Amino acid sequence: MINENKVAVMTRMAAYEAGDGKKNQTVCNYFRGDYVGFQMLKTWIAVTIAFCIMCGVYLLFQMDSIMTDFYSIDLIAFAKKFVFAYVILCVVYLFAAFVIAQRRYGLAQRATVRFGKELEELDGRSDGDSEEEE
Repeated sequence: MINENKVAVMTRMAAYEAGDGKKNQTVCNYFRGDYVGFQMLKTWIAVTIAFCIMCGVYLLFQMDSIMTDFYSIDLIAFAKKFVFAYVILCVVYLFAAFVIAQRRYGLAQRATVRFGKELEELDGRSDGDSEEEE
C-alpha cells in the first residue's frame, strides 16, 4: 500500500535536492568562516578590477585637462583622492559581501538541517511501517 505522506515527503525532498539542495550542499561543505572569507576575497578582487576600470575611464575622459595642467597638478592630493575612494568602495562592498555571505550560509545550513530531519523522519517512518506490516 502506498503511503501518501511518504510520497509527499519524498517528492518535496527530491525537488529540494534537484533545486536548492545542490547549491546549499556546496555552501555547507565549507566552514562558515571559510565560506564568508572566500566570498569576501572574491568581492575584493571584483571591486579592485572594477575600480581600476573606472579609474582608467575617468583618466581617459580627463586626459585633455590632465595633459594641459600636468605640471600644476598636485599628484599627491590626486592620488589621495583615488585611494580614499578605493578604500570607501572596498569597505562598503566588503561589508555587503560579509552580510550577504553570512545570511546565505545560515539559510543553507538551516535548509540542510531541515532536509536531514525530513530524511530521518522518512527513515523512521519506513522502519515503523515495516514493523506494523509484519
